[in-house]
Amino acid sequence: RQAGAEGVEHALELWTQARRTPLVEIERLRAAGSGAALANELDRQLQRLFWCAYGEHPRLLEASERDDPRVLSVAHHALEDLRALARSHPGSVDARRVHDTLADLRVRLGEDDQPGRVLVTSPESLRARRFAAVFVCGLQEADFPRTARPEPFLPHEDRLELGAATGLALPLRDDQLDRERFLFYLCASRAERLLVLSSRLSDEEGSPAPASFFLEDVRDVFTQALDEGTRRRSLADVTWPVAHAPTAVEWERSQAAASLRVPAVAPEGLADPDVLAALGARRAFSAGALEAYADCPVRWFVERELDPLRLEPEPESMVRGRYAHEVLELTFRRLRERTGQRRVTSRNLAEAERLALEAIAERQSSFAMSPQRMRVRAAVRRLEFDVLRLLRREAERDGSFAPEHLELRFGLGEDGHGPVPLGPPGVSLHGVIDRVDTSGDRALVVDYKSGSRVDPVATWERRNRLQAAIYMLAVDHLLDLRSVGGVYAPLRGKDLRPRGLLAAECREEIGSGYVGTDFRSPEDFDDQLILARERIAGLVGDLRSGRIECRPQSCSSRGGCSHPSICRVE
Repeated sequence: RQAGAEGVEHALELWTQARRTPLVEIERLRAAGSGAALANELDRQLQRLFWCAYGEHPRLLEASERDDPRVLSVAHHALEDLRALARSHPGSVDARRVHDTLADLRVRLGEDDQPGRVLVTSPESLRARRFAAVFVCGLQEADFPRTARPEPFLPHEDRLELGAATGLALPLRDDQLDRERFLFYLCASRAERLLVLSSRLSDEEGSPAPASFFLEDVRDVFTQALDEGTRRRSLADVTWPVAHAPTAVEWERSQAAASLRVPAVAPEGLADPDVLAALGARRAFSAGALEAYADCPVRWFVERELDPLRLEPEPESMVRGRYAHEVLELTFRRLRERTGQRRVTSRNLAEAERLALEAIAERQSSFAMSPQRMRVRAAVRRLEFDVLRLLRREAERDGSFAPEHLELRFGLGEDGHGPVPLGPPGVSLHGVIDRVDTSGDRALVVDYKSGSRVDPVATWERRNRLQAAIYMLAVDHLLDLRSVGGVYAPLRGKDLRPRGLLAAECREEIGSGYVGTDFRSPEDFDDQLILARERIAGLVGDLRSGRIECRPQSCSSRGGCSHPSICRVE
């Protein structure tokens, strides 16, 4: 997934490079070809998988363990039928037919329904039934929504193109993503008292397990309320009691969980002289790095200094955020070049929307959001909606400020302005400001946020938000302008009003569309910038001295510790 493998051959090549051992099981299936030989080899492989879990002569299985033998039995009988068909009609059983036959097999799983028991079912089986409580489990990427199988004849896209070119009314295949979204809605609407949405952060071995983007859709609706009700359980919390462990692996895990534990000792700071010397000699910092350090010094050190090799792809939200930033920059820049106007108005809104769609299509290949075409298509459609909605809001905005500087770089080399001296003597800051709107000698800093959560000035100190204030100070220094505001502009969510710090005496020039409590008197406005300078100086001093401490309460945006094995935090 990290390399974006799109086919079996590429995946096998990457596996061999990483493991240095071939997957002999797949090679044997490939060598079997088709027909009876393929059915024989596949039957042997399935039995081998079963024996690895239960042994060649398994004990008497409990009711909860009988699903695997049921699956094995159904698959075995189906493969026997395919072998007989291949012998009687040579050439009639190829690999695709074997695959489709096994994929369509139906197996009864679980115990029979009884009073006082929990019904384990699938979304397709819910229909109009209602329950006091519904637990939707397995909300993982590629599981729910499932990866769509390709159409064997005349794919959906070709049907659309053929219908548009010829006028034929071809029957269209139901959109898989829409169907999966409907099933998710069906699950979420069946509960009368309690609805629980569950996903894994990792599998049983600790490997990352990306969550379904349906959870992001729900989070957009409920925002903070959903995060506040989130419960997290570690692998140790879901181990079986030793006396009831169903397998040898679970028994070993239960024994380890029940063993005597060494008292946790949290990190107390860096002590290596070379590391301390390197940090003490550092003179340049970014706004993002200071925010990360303020949230949790341990996470900052692990992710930004140690910088371990990531085995999983970047989160889709981060890729989508960079994609949106680049699209908006191109849109505003080209709008100025082609119309001579800096801001979006009702008169040029249609042209701005056309430029945005053009930029989305042009830059799509530069951002690997997912190896699945269905996911990419859904993400692009969502981005189109978000960007076009933002442009319509810009067209409705009044006031005299208009975009002047886009992706303003400072302290990052020859391309851009120099660093900004802030904090202790000899220390400077660098970064990229998404947008600076100007009106005369006044400036308004705009920082895009790809999510729906943005922070008003009232929460900046508590939530360690420094970027907007740092960028305001940077604009004052670099452009010889007076910053009268710094806001975070959300791209998603119901409320698109930017939040941040605004000068009350410039309310008329700034215009409507902002929250009244973000406008501050001149004294309060200056106090916020003074506080930002003091926090910058304090954070830089702590960072350069190697002060490291655990802050699980602010480590992650969703709460909890990001690196519990290092911080010894449960």
